Amino acid sequence: MTLLVRYVLLLSALLFSATALSQDISGNYTLDVVQNPGAQDCVWSGNLNLAQSGGNPGSFSGSANVNIVSGPCPNIGGAVSGTINGTTLSIGVAVSGLGNATFTGNVVGGGNLSGTWSGLGVTGTWLASPIVAPPPAPVATAVPVLPLWGLLLLPLFIVGLAARMGFKRRV
Repeated sequence: MTLLVRYVLLLSALLFSATALSQDISGNYTLDVVQNPGAQDCVWSGNLNLAQSGGNPGSFSGSANVNIVSGPCPNIGGAVSGTINGTTLSIGVAVSGLGNATFTGNVVGGGNLSGTWSGLGVTGTWLASPIVAPPPAPVATAVPVLPLWGLLLLPLFIVGLAARMGFKRRV
């Protein structure tokens, strides 16, 4: 019995690690970035698009289009690139031609990405949530409709068909 439990635990661990290692983060995300409390208290929000290549561990590239929500902050955005190993990732992002910021973090529940960032002497936190495409609108199918004159002629057609087939009314 203990041998069976050990095999079940080993199989579960292998399946869990295979799922973690097969993590693909390609897609579109809503990105929220916050500077740790400081002189400027910057907040940014926008989109992050990633395309993973080379499996996991592997690399990815993409773009960030982020707008300043509050604070006198430099723009963050443009081309991004990074690496992923299991659920751990590292992303390099350009900051207004001033240099790069490094975003490190993990893939967490629901396909979210989150972690911390640092660059240009400041630090903060970030969260990227997948943008879920709405389901396609249902397509209406045409239902055949019998015109009014067809409804009026239908009883005559049924009676004529019955007479032709030999059905007679019994008295």
